[in-house]
Amino acid sequence: MEVVPTPLRVAAGAGIIASVWAAGIGTSLSLFSIPTILSGGTPADVMLRQWKFHFVRGRALMPGLGALNAANYWVTSYALWSRGLEWRGLAVGGASTFFVIPYTVVFIFGINERLLAAADGEGEKEEEKAKAKPMSEGTVRRLIKKWGDLNVVRAVVPLVGSGLALWNLCLL
Repeated sequence: MEVVPTPLRVAAGAGIIASVWAAGIGTSLSLFSIPTILSGGTPADVMLRQWKFHFVRGRALMPGLGALNAANYWVTSYALWSRGLEWRGLAVGGASTFFVIPYTVVFIFGINERLLAAADGEGEKEEEKAKAKPMSEGTVRRLIKKWGDLNVVRAVVPLVGSGLALWNLCLL
């Protein structure tokens, strides 16, 4: 049996830790932050600002982390495959991490656009902002809740992949 080089074990472990960390961020956002934003009689403009606060920070960090982590999983799985070792769990970990991109584009992108437009006042110029019809509180609540529900899936699928990657690491 071939001994797995330590750098491959470290790379696999780093991918798993990054996936679990990202899943924790996503699920905590949907399970704690979104309900807090929606609680009480908060006005629509305040809910939009609060949602945008979280969204902008997540958008700045998570896509890059996800792409780097998927690449890490795939490079590590290829290195294991080339040595004749078990690699499939790590490859699935990479695929589940990459899954976030098409899922976001198909299911969440439109909601993001509507909420961002409402948060930004719908227009570039001051006249357009003044003419923009504000989104109703009910619509804002519905969209933010839907975003939170869809975000749970976006967080949990990579968690499943990291479980398979952990299984793979344990086999080495």
